[in-house]
Amino acid sequence: MEPKRKKIGMEDVWASIHDLTLRQKETDRQLKETDIHLKEKFSELKEYIQETDKQLKETDKQLKETGQQIKETGQQLKETDIHLKEKFSDLKDYVGGIGRNNGDVAESYFYETISNTMKIGHLDFDIIEKNVGRKNKRQNLQGEYDIILTNSESIAIIETKYKFHPNDMDKVIHKKIPTFKKLYPEKNDYKLYIVIAGLSVTDDTKELAFKHGFFVLTQSGGKINLEHGDIKSY
Repeated sequence: MEPKRKKIGMEDVWASIHDLTLRQKETDRQLKETDIHLKEKFSELKEYIQETDKQLKETDKQLKETGQQIKETGQQLKETDIHLKEKFSDLKDYVGGIGRNNGDVAESYFYETISNTMKIGHLDFDIIEKNVGRKNKRQNLQGEYDIILTNSESIAIIETKYKFHPNDMDKVIHKKIPTFKKLYPEKNDYKLYIVIAGLSVTDDTKELAFKHGFFVLTQSGGKINLEHGDIKSY
């Protein structure tokens, strides 16, 4: 049995058309609102992009300026470093010059004074030399000695300084003596005496010198003072 079909009258048609019209108007309204909203958002996005681009340009400019400043600062640091090295070198040369001059004064004083007597304590010597040096290429050895006194059986090595410190004794004990014996094998039968001479000698230095059997020469009132403990020959 076929279902009954409802007859659609003109009133139904006009009602449907009216409803469709209302829906279309509502859709148009929503589309307009959406369009306005999108335009506003696009405008905001455009402003944001422009502001971001402006900030990026300013940042890039600042980075370039900072890079230039860093470059200039680096150059200034290099120039300052060069300047400081030059000044340090000048100061080092100046201080070194003072040390050498003071050392020369001490060496000349003791050489001139001792050459008048040719004596160290109870020891008499025949020959005095200063700034004595010898080099042995095969042994790769080289030694320099401020003053050397010699007689037929004894040698006295005199190491001079403007001011003698305990640290200076290490070089005498551990280098000067063993190097001399290797450089002058023909003198091995001689009695070797060590003398440290300074216009100023600290008490610690004297104590260390006495411990190793050295003579100690100082000066006071234009005269040489001789001090020692138990003298040792090497």
